[in-house]
Amino acid sequence: MVAASKFDFFIALDGLGLNGFEGFGGVARLRCEPDHDRYDIAVRFYDGIAGAHATQINDKGTVGFLGNLSQILFFYDPRTLEEIKRFSTLRFHAPEVFLSSQTHVVWMKEREFITVIGSDFYLFNLDDLEHPERIGAHGVFLPHAIKKSPSGNFLFYGSMDHDKKGYANHVGIFDLRKKEARVVGLPATVWHLQTHPQKDIFYAPTQRCTPQGTDFTEYTIAHFKNYLFEIDGPTATVLRHIAIPKDLPGALTSDVVVTEQEVLYNACASSAIVRVDLPTFSQVKFIDERPTGRQVLRHWRAGVSNLVEAFSRANLPSNTHAFFKAVRIARMSPLDGSFGLALSPCGKYLISAHRGMNEVIVYEYPKIAVRKRIPFPPMRQFYPNRFGRLDDERLGFHHSTLSTATLG
Repeated sequence: MVAASKFDFFIALDGLGLNGFEGFGGVARLRCEPDHDRYDIAVRFYDGIAGAHATQINDKGTVGFLGNLSQILFFYDPRTLEEIKRFSTLRFHAPEVFLSSQTHVVWMKEREFITVIGSDFYLFNLDDLEHPERIGAHGVFLPHAIKKSPSGNFLFYGSMDHDKKGYANHVGIFDLRKKEARVVGLPATVWHLQTHPQKDIFYAPTQRCTPQGTDFTEYTIAHFKNYLFEIDGPTATVLRHIAIPKDLPGALTSDVVVTEQEVLYNACASSAIVRVDLPTFSQVKFIDERPTGRQVLRHWRAGVSNLVEAFSRANLPSNTHAFFKAVRIARMSPLDGSFGLALSPCGKYLISAHRGMNEVIVYEYPKIAVRKRIPFPPMRQFYPNRFGRLDDERLGFHHSTLSTATLG
């Protein structure tokens, strides 16, 4: 591993509230020097986009992509957070369901990337966005997180559930040499994943949601067991998997980290980070991030906001059971957990972006001791004419990424 302990931690921001798909569009950058206890925060929201979801930085650190639910390709300079360019994808394809958008990309070169348009993968050049090259059909319902394999031969991607087609229950593998996709059937839906550090293998935890009727737009959390799958790319085969009982804190996912020894991922609905040992793929541990009573009182605005939105998203007279399931999944906490997760290049620090408390937690790794809690500014600082002191303060942490190339 790289010995450096200075890095930039980027977080996509979707604003206050539970439904980030409808929220704001912004980016936070935390410049970290944990060895010297130095942290610098920069935040930027952008007008004209909504539902910021994920961000990916190219290898050179010169361009960042802010994935969103607005069907807009949005690029920014990760060194300054200034906007570079935006581009509507509606000229190519109008989404058939709400959740269809360009939330993730894979950078292939400094100014070339692959993303999804409708039923296909396309290769775009930042200098000629009007003329992308079709790569091939992806074969799944709604591609979500996309990762390039260590060899560079494959794309691995999760798939979201679909209002018209139902539960996805599969992942995709696209062979970049043959321009062909293969679909791996699973017992539950997977949105997010991460690759092994060296092998063309990926690790995918389940994202189990229940639609309201047939609508997954404002889904409720499914109170079922969750899985983590180890999937081989070249053979498109599930090698190993684990199952986590529904009453353990493993609900919903966001970022996934894979080391030589373990897989770690956010269980954001349950305010925990799940740890699964890689050698035996049988031991499951949890880092408990559920806020204490004092922390809940300090962030009461976010707790009230979550409850109000939960009531507004479900018809309680006919769906009371769904609300109580969500309460059980959240372990009685009114605050949501962490959505962003990354391991420092030196391997000494685990970085967790805790949405509910609007703070980043720096853990010493692998012993998992809290080294630092870094509070972020409230939402009203960026929208003073819209939000007051009694409004929800969260910036809306979602997917994150880490870079050292952006240090300048």
